[in-house]
Amino acid sequence: MGVKRSIPSSKGFDEAFSKPDRKVSTKHFVLLLKGNDLGYARIGVAVRKKDIKLAVQRNRIRRKIKGSFRINISKLTAADHVVFVKKNITDGGDVIKKELEDLWQKTEKLI
Repeated sequence: MGVKRSIPSSKGFDEAFSKPDRKVSTKHFVLLLKGNDLGYARIGVAVRKKDIKLAVQRNRIRRKIKGSFRINISKLTAADHVVFVKKNITDGGDVIKKELEDLWQKTEKLI
Protein backbone atom coordinates (compact mmCIF):
# COMPACT_ATOMS: atom_id res chain seq x y z
CA MET A 1 0.00 0.00 0.00
CA GLY A 2 1.15 3.49 -0.73
CA VAL A 3 0.70 6.79 0.99
CA LYS A 4 -2.85 8.15 1.03
CA ARG A 5 -2.73 11.38 -0.93
CA SER A 6 -6.14 12.87 -0.10
CA ILE A 7 -6.89 15.36 2.65
CA PRO A 8 -8.89 13.26 5.12
CA SER A 9 -11.03 15.72 7.07
CA SER A 10 -12.87 18.99 6.90
CA LYS A 11 -10.25 20.41 9.29
CA GLY A 12 -7.63 20.25 6.54
CA PHE A 13 -9.99 21.97 4.13
CA ASP A 14 -10.89 24.62 6.70
CA GLU A 15 -7.23 25.46 7.29
CA ALA A 16 -6.57 25.79 3.58
CA PHE A 17 -9.65 27.96 3.01
CA SER A 18 -9.10 30.23 6.01
CA LYS A 19 -5.30 30.68 5.92
CA PRO A 20 -3.73 29.51 2.65
CA ASP A 21 0.00 30.01 2.25
CA ARG A 22 -0.39 30.61 -1.49
CA LYS A 23 -3.26 31.01 -3.91
CA VAL A 24 -3.16 30.33 -7.65
CA SER A 25 -6.08 30.67 -10.02
CA THR A 26 -7.06 30.03 -13.60
CA LYS A 27 -10.31 30.63 -15.45
CA HIS A 28 -12.07 27.58 -13.96
CA PHE A 29 -10.04 26.67 -10.85
CA VAL A 30 -8.62 28.20 -7.68
CA LEU A 31 -5.77 26.32 -6.01
CA LEU A 32 -5.08 26.96 -2.34
CA LEU A 33 -1.75 25.75 -0.98
CA LYS A 34 -1.21 25.11 2.71
CA GLY A 35 2.11 23.67 3.86
CA ASN A 36 2.13 20.39 5.77
CA ASP A 37 4.71 18.54 7.87
CA LEU A 38 4.09 15.16 6.24
CA GLY A 39 6.77 15.42 3.57
CA TYR A 40 4.44 14.71 0.64
CA ALA A 41 1.72 16.46 -1.34
CA ARG A 42 -1.98 15.85 -0.68
CA ILE A 43 -5.02 16.80 -2.74
CA GLY A 44 -8.50 17.98 -1.86
CA VAL A 45 -11.21 18.95 -4.34
CA ALA A 46 -14.14 21.24 -3.59
CA VAL A 47 -17.04 21.28 -6.04
CA ARG A 48 -20.22 22.98 -4.87
CA LYS A 49 -23.54 21.32 -5.61
CA LYS A 50 -24.97 24.79 -6.11
CA ASP A 51 -22.60 25.39 -9.02
CA ILE A 52 -22.72 21.97 -10.73
CA LYS A 53 -26.07 20.30 -10.24
CA LEU A 54 -25.49 16.74 -11.42
CA ALA A 55 -23.43 14.42 -9.21
CA VAL A 56 -22.17 12.63 -12.31
CA GLN A 57 -20.59 15.84 -13.59
CA ARG A 58 -19.16 16.76 -10.16
CA ASN A 59 -17.57 13.32 -9.79
CA ARG A 60 -16.17 13.38 -13.33
CA ILE A 61 -14.49 16.72 -12.61
CA ARG A 62 -13.08 15.37 -9.32
CA ARG A 63 -11.65 12.32 -11.09
CA LYS A 64 -9.99 14.47 -13.75
CA ILE A 65 -8.44 16.75 -11.12
CA LYS A 66 -7.15 13.84 -9.02
CA GLY A 67 -5.80 12.06 -12.10
CA SER A 68 -3.94 15.16 -13.19
CA PHE A 69 -2.59 15.54 -9.65
CA ARG A 70 -1.24 11.96 -9.69
CA ILE A 71 0.52 12.57 -13.01
CA ASN A 72 2.18 15.77 -11.77
CA ILE A 73 2.82 14.76 -8.15
CA SER A 74 6.59 14.52 -8.56
CA LYS A 75 6.76 18.22 -9.48
CA LEU A 76 4.66 19.45 -6.54
CA THR A 77 5.75 20.63 -3.11
CA ALA A 78 4.95 18.90 0.18
CA ALA A 79 1.75 20.79 0.86
CA ASP A 80 -2.00 20.40 0.94
CA HIS A 81 -3.40 21.34 -2.46
CA VAL A 82 -7.09 22.24 -2.35
CA VAL A 83 -8.64 22.78 -5.78
CA PHE A 84 -11.85 24.81 -5.77
CA VAL A 85 -13.93 24.54 -8.94
CA LYS A 86 -15.52 27.77 -10.12
CA LYS A 87 -19.10 28.03 -11.28
CA ASN A 88 -18.57 28.60 -15.01
CA ILE A 89 -16.72 25.34 -15.74
CA THR A 90 -17.69 23.27 -18.75
CA ASP A 91 -17.45 19.49 -18.86
CA GLY A 92 -15.11 19.50 -21.86
CA GLY A 93 -12.27 17.12 -21.05
CA ASP A 94 -9.63 18.86 -23.16
CA VAL A 95 -10.40 22.25 -21.61
CA ILE A 96 -10.13 20.88 -18.08
CA LYS A 97 -6.95 18.93 -18.85
CA LYS A 98 -5.20 21.96 -20.40
CA GLU A 99 -6.20 24.25 -17.57
CA LEU A 100 -5.05 21.80 -14.90
CA GLU A 101 -1.66 21.57 -16.61
CA ASP A 102 -1.46 25.37 -16.48
CA LEU A 103 -2.41 25.29 -12.80
CA TRP A 104 0.32 22.80 -11.88
CA GLN A 105 2.89 24.78 -13.91
CA LYS A 106 1.99 27.93 -11.99
CA THR A 107 2.60 26.13 -8.69
CA GLU A 108 6.04 24.98 -9.93
CA LYS A 109 6.99 28.62 -10.44
CA LEU A 110 6.13 29.38 -6.80
CA ILE A 111 8.76 26.96 -5.47
